Amino acid sequence: MREIIKSALAQLAGNKLRTFLTMLGMLIGVGSVIMILSLGEGMKGYVSGEFEGIGQGTIQVMAMVQKEETLLTDEDVEMLEEIPQVVEVFKHHSNYMGMGKDYNQKDKMLMLYGFPYDIEKVSDMNLKFGRWITEQDEEVKSHVVVVEDNFSKIMFKESDPQYALGKSIEILIGGERQSFEIVGIVKSQYPSSAPADMIPPIVYLPFTTLDQYIMDGEGKTYSLYVLIDEEYDASEYSKPIRRILNKKHGDEDVYMVSSLMEATDTINDILDKLSLFTSVVAAVSLLVGGIGIMNIMMVTVRERTREIGVRKALGATDQQILVQFLVEAIILTVLGGLSGLLVGYLGGFFIASALTIEATLTPGMIIFSIGTSSIVGIIFGVYPAYKAAKLDPVEALREE
Repeated sequence: MREIIKSALAQLAGNKLRTFLTMLGMLIGVGSVIMILSLGEGMKGYVSGEFEGIGQGTIQVMAMVQKEETLLTDEDVEMLEEIPQVVEVFKHHSNYMGMGKDYNQKDKMLMLYGFPYDIEKVSDMNLKFGRWITEQDEEVKSHVVVVEDNFSKIMFKESDPQYALGKSIEILIGGERQSFEIVGIVKSQYPSSAPADMIPPIVYLPFTTLDQYIMDGEGKTYSLYVLIDEEYDASEYSKPIRRILNKKHGDEDVYMVSSLMEATDTINDILDKLSLFTSVVAAVSLLVGGIGIMNIMMVTVRERTREIGVRKALGATDQQILVQFLVEAIILTVLGGLSGLLVGYLGGFFIASALTIEATLTPGMIIFSIGTSSIVGIIFGVYPAYKAAKLDPVEALREE
C-alpha cells in the first residue's frame, strides 16, 4: 500500500495544474460549508454569551399590546412574588424614544431604558467606566444617565468612550428638554461594526426618573424581569406566570412570557436550521466537484492505457490496478477537503471579525471535511478505477 500511495502522489505531482483544477471543486464545496458552519457556531456562541449576562433563572414579561388595561402594576408584582420559587420581580421601562442633539446640533433619536438600581441581579450591565445607577438616584429621581461605550463616537464624534463621562446632555422627553449628567459607561449592545449614523444610542435612566415623564410617576410598566430561584428550571414557570397575568387582566395572550434560556434555545435552533439550509445549498458544489474528479480520472485512465497494459503484463492484478486509481481519487479529494477546511475557516474568521463575533472550528467540522471528501473520492473514483482494472492487457499494449 505504501508503494501505491507513493506512486499516486508522484502521478498527481507530475501534473500540478490538472491536480489543482481537479481539487478546486472539492475545495470550494468544503470551504463554503465550513465557512457557513463556523460562522453559525460563532453566532451561537455570541448569542449564548449575551444571554448568559442576563441569567439563566430570569423570565422576561412584556405586554404585546400596550394599552391602559395591560399595564403591570405593583399589585401584579406582589402577586408574582407570592409564587414560592420567585425570588424577586423587577419593573423596568424599555424601548422608549427620546431625542438628543449630536455634535452637529442635529436631532438624534435615543433609545431610553428605565432600570432599577439593582437590575444587575438579573442582568450584567458590563460597567466599563464611572458608576451605575444608585438607590439614592431612584429615591430622588436624579437626572443622571448611564450610556453605552459607542455614545461618545455617535454623539460627540470622539473615539474615546470615556469622553462622555461627566458630560451633560439634553433629552427631549415628556414634551420637554431635560438636562442629564452622564455618570457611567457600559458595554454597547451593538456590534462595533454597526454604522454609527444608523443606530439610536441607548441611554439608561433610573426607573423612577423615566417613570415620572412617561407614566406620570405611577410606577406602571409594560415590562418585568422575574428572577426564579436557581434551584428550579425557570422555563417551567413561564406558562404559570402567563396564566396568572392573563387572568388578572382579563385577556388572552396579551403577555409574552419566556425565560431567557428559552429565547437562547429558539435563536440557536433558528441558526442551526439556517446553517443546515445554506450548507445543503453549498454542498451542491461537492457533487459538481465529484463529477469533475470522475471525469478527470476517466481521462487519466485513457491516457495511461498503455501503462496499465504493461503493469498487467508484468503480473499486476485487477484489484491492484483498481486500488491504484481509487487511491489517487481519494488523495485528490482529501487534499481538496483539507484545503477547503483551511480556506473555509479563514474566510469565516475574516467575516466573523468584521461582525465582531468569533468563528468557531469544531472537531465535527474537521471530521466532516475529511469524511465527506473521502466518501466523494470513493464514490466518484470507483467507476474510473473499475474501468482501468478491467482493461484487456493485450488491447492496452496496442494503444498508442
